[in-house]
Amino acid sequence: MEETQVSGKLRWTIAAALFAVWPAASWASGVPAARRLPEAFRLAPASVEAGVFSLNVANRRDNRDSAKPEASTSGWVLSAAGAAGPPAAPPSETSEVRPRKPRGRGWLELGGFMTYSAVSYWIKYTKKGFIEDWQFKLNWHDQSHRFFTLQAWAFDSNNFKLNWTHTLAGGVYYQFARCNNFSWPAASLVALAGSFFWEYVVEWKEVIAINDQIMTGLGGYATGEPWYQIGRFLNHQRNPVLQALGFLNPIYEGNAWLDRHNPALRDYEPPGWHDLAVFAGARRLAAAPGRETQTGVYFGFRARLLGLPEYGAPDDIRRSAKDTYFSEISLDYTVRDGRADETNFITKAVALGWLRQDIGPGRTGYSLTLGLGSAFQYFKKRPTAPYDANPVAVTPEDPGSNLDLSVPRSFTDKLAALHIAGPVLDWTLFRKDFTLRTTAEAYLDFALVNSFALNRYSELHDILGMKTTVLYYGYYYGFGGTAAGSFDLAWHGFRARGRASFGAWGSADFRDRFQYDVTNNAHLSDTRFDYLVGAGWKIPGLPAEAFVRYEGLARWGRVQDVSVHGLEKRLFAGLEFFY
Repeated sequence: MEETQVSGKLRWTIAAALFAVWPAASWASGVPAARRLPEAFRLAPASVEAGVFSLNVANRRDNRDSAKPEASTSGWVLSAAGAAGPPAAPPSETSEVRPRKPRGRGWLELGGFMTYSAVSYWIKYTKKGFIEDWQFKLNWHDQSHRFFTLQAWAFDSNNFKLNWTHTLAGGVYYQFARCNNFSWPAASLVALAGSFFWEYVVEWKEVIAINDQIMTGLGGYATGEPWYQIGRFLNHQRNPVLQALGFLNPIYEGNAWLDRHNPALRDYEPPGWHDLAVFAGARRLAAAPGRETQTGVYFGFRARLLGLPEYGAPDDIRRSAKDTYFSEISLDYTVRDGRADETNFITKAVALGWLRQDIGPGRTGYSLTLGLGSAFQYFKKRPTAPYDANPVAVTPEDPGSNLDLSVPRSFTDKLAALHIAGPVLDWTLFRKDFTLRTTAEAYLDFALVNSFALNRYSELHDILGMKTTVLYYGYYYGFGGTAAGSFDLAWHGFRARGRASFGAWGSADFRDRFQYDVTNNAHLSDTRFDYLVGAGWKIPGLPAEAFVRYEGLARWGRVQDVSVHGLEKRLFAGLEFFY
């Protein structure tokens, strides 16, 4: 059932606030935006796409006190000189220094949140009711089966929106622990424990949703850790506007206020590289033959941190990093006719890494990291049918009897993929003003996948008796994997970039919430191949880039004897501003 949802109005408010940062920050600081950088960083523009870093990084400065920033000899990199001082010793693990806090406060905060959520759940759903899930009574027979057997475990019948937001619930559970001095492995266990408590205790009337346990418990790190790291970074900025944006993580800000008199809270080692940006422009979509070409407004934001302080510094380094050393959150929309036409949301975190870096005094060399990553990806196109946009009450006695199946289905594409774990390789080549960065990553996935072939299948076959979420909402629970690679080349004010990712998933054909009514347990399979190439040019005097990009999205789906292929081509052009 629902643990937390992201309000549509809240998402638009956040996006609007982020777009206000650049001019507001200029006004607040009194320094031209092109010459303002926090804490003597070099800031290199980075691409919108997941898994692609910005390239040029600063040599590690010797002191945290920054001198007046100035443009570097490269037309692409903005830099600032550090004040003289003794060289800082490389950290033994990562740059993160967490002040000591009473961990009991984290449990109290989590308990208070769970209590509030549970009361809200019972008030709301006792009135409206998801009665198809309510089949257990408060007696020894029913509850012993729930607690001590797997008979109550099943994939639930809830709608797509309700189920993908469970990853955000896991991120909230994770946050209460992480913001109170828990390590990331301990916070991950707290998110998993919170998921089990909700499923077993709060929702004692319901089936124990396998999908919710995976998305909430295992998704806590993928969504919660970037939220924590980026909120912590913003909290320690001097610019008042960036500090204000720290309230995008209110849990961290609240705990920081409680610890405001603790001197250890100010012991913060800045990351070796960061990338905060907002972007806006236009998107031209060329869909399948015979369909209308569409143009919409494209905008979003991106926040990425690389927490290895010595990254890009002239040195010969070999070391491990147990803590999280890379974090990312990105969100973009395409708006057409005043409505969100397409939404993309990505989070990513990498830990347990190994760094090998060899860079000479002339900034010639390389940096190589290999770590364990986890990520979350959400993609949603605007629905065209009411049953695709709104929850439908599933009839427990006869699933599908309340649907009008006299016309073929018209579900639009959607995906919520939890990239549970996998290796992430990052290799950067430095040659003075020329930088080439490449990444490669692969993950094991659990995903909510729109069946791309279902619409066509419904034209030829009766879909009554198919898996419950397929019948009602067009998506299925799938297992599979994703592999991705990217390159990003920067030279003076010019940059070229590219990426490609391939994901493949097959349906879970067991433990449906209404398995006894699934008379057509057809296996569904889908693949998704996404590729992009683009170029950007830095605007002189501004921390901004004009860009143009071309993207292709190839989809393939199969249901029994029906196979469907599709290709969409997108052209983007716009401006990107960096902070």
